Amino acid sequence: MFVPKRPGGALLAPVLIVLCTAAPAQAHPRIPADARIVELTNQARAAAGCGPLVPDPRLMGTAGDHAGDMAGHDYFAHSRPLSRLLHLLPGAGRVGENIAAGRGAADSTFQQWMNSPGHRANIEDCAYTSIGVGHGYSPHSRYGHYWVQQFAGP
Repeated sequence: MFVPKRPGGALLAPVLIVLCTAAPAQAHPRIPADARIVELTNQARAAAGCGPLVPDPRLMGTAGDHAGDMAGHDYFAHSRPLSRLLHLLPGAGRVGENIAAGRGAADSTFQQWMNSPGHRANIEDCAYTSIGVGHGYSPHSRYGHYWVQQFAGP
């Protein structure tokens, strides 16, 4: 699978499964990284005319697990299979995932996603109602920082 490289070595890759399938900004100093990503996501969704996403503990867990696994095992790839989220979330008819690697700050990672049409489409998809966010870090991995956004909706 081709994964586009971004300046500075950061990587991005969006994915969507429907049941038939300037300088980097600094993170807000008082908000944890996962909460900051949720906040930025909901701001972007409001600007696009979408309702806010509600953090789902199950998605927060799987996103965090996946980000940590990528960092710990030094790889960059989407959850396999992402469709397992549909089984985790009864009533979910669609799920999506954004991943990124290489940037340490939530704000600059979010900006990478918004600058990419595929990632932005996931963020601005008004059909999604819940979100999970994860961040993993390992100084021994190729990209250091790994980020995951997971989305679900009816």
